[in-house]
Amino acid sequence: DNGPTLEPYFNETWAVCPSVLPSASQKILKDLAIATLKCLGFQDGIFHVELKLTTHGPQLIEVNARMGGGQVHETNLRVWGIDLVEETLFCGVGIPCRPYIPSREPPGGAVAYCDINATRSGTL
Repeated sequence: DNGPTLEPYFNETWAVCPSVLPSASQKILKDLAIATLKCLGFQDGIFHVELKLTTHGPQLIEVNARMGGGQVHETNLRVWGIDLVEETLFCGVGIPCRPYIPSREPPGGAVAYCDINATRSGTL
């Protein structure tokens, strides 16, 4: 989950994983992400898909055929125990990924972080 963005550049302000959204909302977003990837013809890989849940339903923001940047690798490794770099390498040589097996609690607990954004340019 990402917090509200800081305008005018839509800088991220905070994030938390795993999601704190209700499971029904998470399912709606996951279903749209998977349907979008299938519609684009993707079958295997590591993807960075950004969606936003609005009052008008889920909205697609972007799809990238790569792992997400920033803290995405470490967050997934710490929370889910999944190394996205390793999974990318497996996919690249045709080794099936290890499926995620849901459990009651994520194996690594949770990760939260906050980004500090300058409200104006200048020298620090």
